[in-house]
Order: sequence, then C-alpha cells, then structure tokens
Amino acid sequence: MKTQTLDSLSRINIADNLTDNEGIIKPAIVGISISLFMMNLDTSIVSVGLPTMIKSLNTTFVSGQWFVLIYLLVLTAFITAAGRLGDMVGKKKLFLCGIAIFTIASLLCGLSYNAAFLVLFRGVQGLGAALILSLGMAIASELTPKKHLGKTMGILSTVTALGIAGGPSVGGVLLSTFGWQSMFLVNVPFGIIAYWLTYKSVNLSVIKKTINIDWIGILLLAATLSCYCIGMTMIEKRGLSNPIVLTLLATTLIGLVAFVKFEMKKTYPLLDISIFKNKLISRNLIVTVLVYTVIITTVILPPFYLSKAANYSLVKVGLVLSFGPLVTVAFSVYAGKIADKYGAKNVMFYAVLLIAAGCLCMSTITPAENWTGYLWRIGIIAMGLNFFKTPNNTVIMEVAKPDQRGLLSSFLSLSRILGQITGTAVMGVIFAVLSGVSNASQGNSSPRSITYAFDKIFLLNAFIALFAALLIYPRTFKQKHNFDKP
Repeated sequence: MKTQTLDSLSRINIADNLTDNEGIIKPAIVGISISLFMMNLDTSIVSVGLPTMIKSLNTTFVSGQWFVLIYLLVLTAFITAAGRLGDMVGKKKLFLCGIAIFTIASLLCGLSYNAAFLVLFRGVQGLGAALILSLGMAIASELTPKKHLGKTMGILSTVTALGIAGGPSVGGVLLSTFGWQSMFLVNVPFGIIAYWLTYKSVNLSVIKKTINIDWIGILLLAATLSCYCIGMTMIEKRGLSNPIVLTLLATTLIGLVAFVKFEMKKTYPLLDISIFKNKLISRNLIVTVLVYTVIITTVILPPFYLSKAANYSLVKVGLVLSFGPLVTVAFSVYAGKIADKYGAKNVMFYAVLLIAAGCLCMSTITPAENWTGYLWRIGIIAMGLNFFKTPNNTVIMEVAKPDQRGLLSSFLSLSRILGQITGTAVMGVIFAVLSGVSNASQGNSSPRSITYAFDKIFLLNAFIALFAALLIYPRTFKQKHNFDKP
C-alpha cells in the first residue's frame, strides 16, 4: 500500500540551524537534549520507585516487573522501525510525535490507579521513547557541520549521562516528598519545553515523494526482537534449558532468517540489507553490542558486591555508585572535541582498550580494600565508556547517507539495548552460578564466593572488550576503506 510521506532534512542551511560560525549550540540541540534527558531520567527514576509502586498498587513483584519490562520490550521492538519511518515520513515530524507521546503517557502513568493501567501506559511511553531515541541523534547529525559533529555528540552523551546519574537522587526526593506519581509527572514540563524548542527552532526543507511502507517487515522485526527480549529476560529465573526459553530463542533465530529473506525480496524494504556490507557500520554495531554487554555488568553487579561482600551501607553504596556516571558527565564534551581532533575511529579503539584495562583491574578487587579501590577501577571503565560513546555515534553518522541516518541512529540505540539485555541475562546467570547465590538459602551467599564471582565476571569482561577492540582496529579500516575523506 502506498502513502504520501515526507523525506525531511534533505536540503538545509546547516550552520544557521544549529550553530553559528564558532560552533555555539543553538536552541535546536537544546530541545533534542532535553528530550533525551527526560527519557533517561525517567528510566533511572522508575527503578528506584519500583518497590513503592508495587506496594502502593497492591500488586505482586512479578507483576511489578512488567512496569520496567513492557517499556523495554516496546522500545526494543519498535526502535528500528521508528528510525526507518523517520527517514520516510520526516524526522522532525515523527520526533515531535515521540515527544508528545512520551509526555502524555507520562501524565497518564502518574494518574494510573492500578497496575494494569500503569503497565499499559508504560508501554505507550516505550513507543514514544523509541521515536525519541531513534531520531534525536539523527536530526542532530543532519543539522551539525562535520567539524562540530563530535562536539554535538558529546553534548548529547552528556545529557544522557546526566539523566541516568540524576535519576536515583531525584527519584528519592520525589518519592519521599510527593509520592511515586510525581516520578512520572515530572516529565510533563520537560516534554512541553522540548516540544516547543524543537518545533520552533528546527526549520527543515522537505521533498515530497511516494514510497511504500514495509508494514510486514516492521511487524516481523518487532515480533522477532520481542521474542529475543522475553527469552533473554527469562533465562536468569527459568534457566537456558527451559522449554519456553528455548522456544522463544529458536523463534528469534527463525524470525531473523525470515526477516532477512523477506527484506532481500522487497522493492522498498524496511531495512536495506546491503547496509551491512559496509564493514565500518556492521563492525561498529557489533562492537556496540559487545561493549554494552560489558558495561551493564557495572550497573547490576556492583550493588550486590558492595553491599553483600564489602558490607557497605545502602547510603554508602548509593554514593559510590554515582561516581561512574559523574565521570562520564564530566568528560563527555571533551570526548567529542578529542574525537574531532584525532579521529573518531582512533579514539574509539583506544577507549575500548581502556574499558578492557579497567575490567582487568576490577577483576583483582577484594573486600579488604577501602572504597577508593573500587572508585579508581570503575573510573577507568567509565572514562573508557565516555570516550567510546561519542566517537561511536560520530563514526556511524559520518558515513550514513541522508536517507539512512534515522535507521542507523535507531540501530545504534538498538545495539546498546540488545547488549544490555544480553549482558543482564548471561552475566547474571554466570554470576549466580559462580557465587552460589542460586543454591544458597534465601538467595544469600558468602562474601568470599561473591567476590570470586565478581572478579571472574570482570575478567571475562576484559576479554570481551579486548575482542571488541580488535574488531575496530583503525588501521584495518584505513587500508580497506576511505571513510576519512569528506
């Protein structure tokens, strides 16, 4: 079925829309930044308020998990389709829809009076988040001159880190002062401001053309990704040998093969498979999955280690855990400038090596060390992540064609999410087995076994990060590709 759509951002006075002659950021990027900040703040806030929401809505822990899971499933299922549709119907138009959907859904979440409604509106939030994530960075890259692209990506990485870092503290204040509803309602003013700034300051030229929207491809990819997400999240509780888990993962594989074959036959496919013939793009997406498989363990395992093995109080655990995101916030803009100066691929390669070194150091930690022992190790990993994120975005956006930027931006976000899901499930299972948590009474285990498992996980992380670095060794691309030239 054919439909009239818009392909936006094809002709634009770049310097006038985002930066002046000195590269000073203008309101367009501010609107995009606020939307990304709002979305990441919401994600980290909800995790803090989950126990309170479960109690307040008189539901079970299993049901309460869907407050988080439904958001992640919808986001993962539709993020790629959202990016492609943005390339087809106009990035600005769809991005504004995403902000509006997320803001209205946040209001409805705050007004929900039972668990079913909260799950429903969290799913709607996930749809809005898919549009924001997939198109925000694509719009920013379209509007930014190449010489300032690293700086812009650094700013977006900074506000993302600020949202993640600020979530626990902001959530705690809102939760204790105004109740769990305020954790969603706080998004409303952010959403209104982001919508207004984007609507007013992003002036885009468009070209009308008739295209086919691959609805079958969208649904097939969404179903395949949903099976993967559900299957991976069930591994930790039910085990890899569980029939339901095996069925979901097998369905994922079958769905992926069917999707690729279907897309290869389509005249107007959702995804042009030939994109992945570009080794720079395909390797960077694989590396992103690997890096975020490693990075998610710095989120899910340290709280367990610090409280159960190092015997830190909950307050101290919270303070220590805030250090990594703060390092990322402090150096994100510098990462962009350094990427612009020394080359995104070079900076990204050494950043992944730094992550590997930090993980290797973390694999030697013991409870006998004081809190500084953890801080300097996680600081190395956080610094590596900081100098990986911005160049990673920049490399993909530099080589993407104008009608592929929305799609590739969404694939970057998707690869991060898939890495986080994979790392949470696989590393969680390995940690449970090595520490004996799965066999211990009431889920407890000795500090010694927890430390052993923690160290072995990070030793494994070091090898994964090293392998990722080898995939993006910059000399390989200099010899086989010519992407450094404008």
